[in-house]
Amino acid sequence: MNLGFDIRPFLKEESGVGVYLRGLLTALSKIDRENRYLLFSSSFKDRIDKNSLTEFKNMKIKDFRIPVSLLNFFWYKIGFPPLGLFFLKKIDIVHSPVPKTLPGGKKKIITVHDLCFIEKPLLVMEEAVKYFKESFEKEVEKADGIIAVSEFTKSKILEITQNQNYEKKIRVIYEGSDINEIKSKKPSFKIPEKYLLFVGTIEPRKNLSRLLKAISIIKEKKPEVKLIVVGKKGWAYKEIFGQIPKLDIGENIIITDYISRRELKFLYENTQALVFPSLYEGFGLPLLEAIYLKKPVLASDLPVFREIFGDYPLYFDPLNSKDMAEKISDFLSEGKFDKERYAEKLSTKLSWEKAAEKTLNFYKEIK
Repeated sequence: MNLGFDIRPFLKEESGVGVYLRGLLTALSKIDRENRYLLFSSSFKDRIDKNSLTEFKNMKIKDFRIPVSLLNFFWYKIGFPPLGLFFLKKIDIVHSPVPKTLPGGKKKIITVHDLCFIEKPLLVMEEAVKYFKESFEKEVEKADGIIAVSEFTKSKILEITQNQNYEKKIRVIYEGSDINEIKSKKPSFKIPEKYLLFVGTIEPRKNLSRLLKAISIIKEKKPEVKLIVVGKKGWAYKEIFGQIPKLDIGENIIITDYISRRELKFLYENTQALVFPSLYEGFGLPLLEAIYLKKPVLASDLPVFREIFGDYPLYFDPLNSKDMAEKISDFLSEGKFDKERYAEKLSTKLSWEKAAEKTLNFYKEIK
C-alpha cells in the first residue's frame, strides 16, 4: 500500500499532535517493511529536518515552499490538490492526525484526540472552534476509519454525531511515549533544587490560572514552593501570566516557553511532581511521560484520566484551587508516592509499539 501523511504538525515546535504523529511514524518504521510511506511537508519559511525522521524501508519525503494558510485553504475549502499529486502516485490510504480528512487517497483515516472544540468551546481559541466544529460531522462521515485515542473520545464522537453506525469504523488506540529513548539535556536557565512541573500550551483549557492561585495558597505555609511552567504561548496567555504579580508569586514561578524534548526530559527527571490541572483532555500525554519516568503525578480528576491511568495519579478537583493546593501541600509534606510497579504496567500497556501494531492492522483492515 501507498500510505500518505501530512507531517507538518512536527515541522517546527511540536505540540501534542506533532508528538503523536512523530511517535506513531517512528514506531511504524520499526515494524512495517512492506508499505510505502509518502510524507508531505510544506511551509513558506520552515523546512523539515529530514535527518530527524526515522528511515522506513520504503519512504519518500516531499517538502514544498507553500504557505500553510494557502495550502489549508485549498485542501480544506476546495479539496484540491490531492495528496498523491505531489508524489505523482496513487495513494491507498491518507491518514490525517487531526479531524480533517486529507484530499486524495482511496480511503481516508482521521485521528480524533479530543472534542473540546465542541464540548467546551469557550476554552478553545475561536478560530480553532470554527475550523473544526463546523465540519466535524461531515469529516466523520467522509472518513473510512477513525482512530480515537481513548474510549472517552470514542464515546464523545458517538454522542455528538448521534450515529451509532459510526462505531464500526472507530478504533480506540492509546498513545505511547518515546521519553525513555531521549537523552536528557540540562536547560540553560537556572533550575531550583526542588520544583513542581507544569507542561502544556498556555491557554485557558489547561487551567494554569487555578494552579497559579493554588501556588499562592501553598506559599502562605511553604514560601519556598516553586513551579516551572513549560509550554508554548497559546491564546489568552497574557491574561493568565498577568495573575502572577497580582498573586505575589513572581519568585515562585519560572516560565520557560517552548523547550526541546531533551530539556523537557531533564525537567521531568528532576521534578518533585508533574501537576496537570487541565479542564478537558482526550488522552493526557504529559501524564504518560511522567509515568514512564516513574515520577509522581497530581492531576485533574477527569474520567479520561481514570480510564487510562487508573489510580496512578493523585487526583484533585480542577475547579477548586483550594482542593488543588491542599492535595499538593499534602504531597509535598508527606512525599509518599510508591507506584513503581504500577508505572511499569502502564508503560507496557501504553507504548508506541502497541499503537503502531494496532494502527497498521487498521490500515490493512480498511484498505
